[in-house]
Amino acid sequence: MKLSRRTLFKAAFSATQLALLSRFAPRSAFAAQTPKATKMLAIWIDGGCHWESFFSPFTAAGITKYMKLPVGGPIPEGYLPAQVGNFDHTSPDLDSPDVRRKLRGPILWNWDNPSDSRGTNPLSGGSQVYRPYGYSWANPKYKLYERIAVLVGADQGTAAHTSGIVASMCGIAGANFRAPAVQAVIANAMAERFPDRPIPNVSLGGLSPQSLTLPAVSSPVVLGSDASVIPTLSDRRDNSWLGLRKRTDLPDLAFNGTALGGTVPSTKVDEALLAATRKYRGASNEGSDALLERLYDTYKNASRTVARDVVSILGNVKGFEHLKADPDYPIDWTACVGYADSCGPGGSTGSYEFALRLLKSNLVSTVTMRATSIANFSFDTHFTAGTQQGANHLRITLEQVGRMLIEMSLTPASSGGGSLLDETLVYVFSDFGRTFPKNGSDHHPATCAILAGGPIIGNQMIGGYDERMGGSPLGVPVSIREEGENDVTRIPRSQDVAATVIGAFGLESGKDFFIPGGYGMFNGVIDRG
Repeated sequence: MKLSRRTLFKAAFSATQLALLSRFAPRSAFAAQTPKATKMLAIWIDGGCHWESFFSPFTAAGITKYMKLPVGGPIPEGYLPAQVGNFDHTSPDLDSPDVRRKLRGPILWNWDNPSDSRGTNPLSGGSQVYRPYGYSWANPKYKLYERIAVLVGADQGTAAHTSGIVASMCGIAGANFRAPAVQAVIANAMAERFPDRPIPNVSLGGLSPQSLTLPAVSSPVVLGSDASVIPTLSDRRDNSWLGLRKRTDLPDLAFNGTALGGTVPSTKVDEALLAATRKYRGASNEGSDALLERLYDTYKNASRTVARDVVSILGNVKGFEHLKADPDYPIDWTACVGYADSCGPGGSTGSYEFALRLLKSNLVSTVTMRATSIANFSFDTHFTAGTQQGANHLRITLEQVGRMLIEMSLTPASSGGGSLLDETLVYVFSDFGRTFPKNGSDHHPATCAILAGGPIIGNQMIGGYDERMGGSPLGVPVSIREEGENDVTRIPRSQDVAATVIGAFGLESGKDFFIPGGYGMFNGVIDRG
């Protein structure tokens, strides 16, 4: 038999299955401290966002300079300084130049009747109608704002869609990944601590968080629903598995034949393929051996994964089950732009239900999902009313994100202590920002990132925009802890956002991860106590 990569791959799994089921060592070491977060949910909002329509890091003068006057009636656009409030219902200091503020933005809901969608907002001068979306972030019953930090004005280093998404995932802008995605870094690190999580890095749509040179355990598994799990992670289909399901616990051997301790639940096919792969060790060169070892570990751990029957595990896990007890938050809620100009179910804005079940099942370490608004509205808006549509749809999208965070805060952690939100870092990002409303709705490299849960110090926005600039300004300097543990003050970059996300898991820069181009972590975001 001629030894070739094609032959070896066909003998075991397709290339797709290899990426789906990879398990490989060695793995990154942990920092000395125990991280509070052990899971991650990454939510990518498709298209680039008008963040300033939901969060307002401006001074009063900045609002007047960059935002349109309030208009739009039931499709509100623009706001006045008087409309800005803190989400904890305190009054903001709009004259302070501080770059660290409480979470705040234009309050377009009616505090006295949050479901009001018909009344006129007097603070808008009578030009806007109350909209209820976004209130989940400020509801005093749940106090989500205490768990959320917004990093403002980070420079993506690009204003191109794919390049911006890559920058948000790995810190380096480009058409391709030049560093592993933060999801892959975290999945790789958690694999050592939680070996029983069979699918560490899951992607539910959009650009997959690539692992590059990291061990194959961190490769993204592309799923869409329970149905997509059956052909790749289970033995339920008779046309593939009839007569092949019987498994025997065999000694766990490394690729070089060394006994590792423990066993591998193997079919006869597994046993034959593992032995055949080990046989070719040393037959060619080191590169071929590395490929063979990757294939070997992939197949061995695929056997373990299939034996776990993850389909049954997922089938027994409920998604939204706690928040529905609150009559103000029905699962099948409907959102509308305007009174009824465009309406759709809130759940249609992303795979929140499936992501929630994956996280609750404890089968995964990281989940990445694409988010839109109702009617699959992407935020890539360049048309005349783009700023108005983008602002209203963003409030709907973030309302659903807020409901997801509330459900997670009400769900017990798999570890038995705290909530699912306590053990999960939620990272919300987009391709980039967009030019401020008075300058249309074009691509803009200054963007925001939302961090919630885990060890995040909440109720704060860090950063802002340089209000001395005309047009659509870039960010302002903030306090950054550089790689060498030196504190500097500079404009934040996408590298710093990525490093801060990874740092929330107790991983150390330069030891457990590296991002080309220099990077640091935002000071005052992660609770290290």
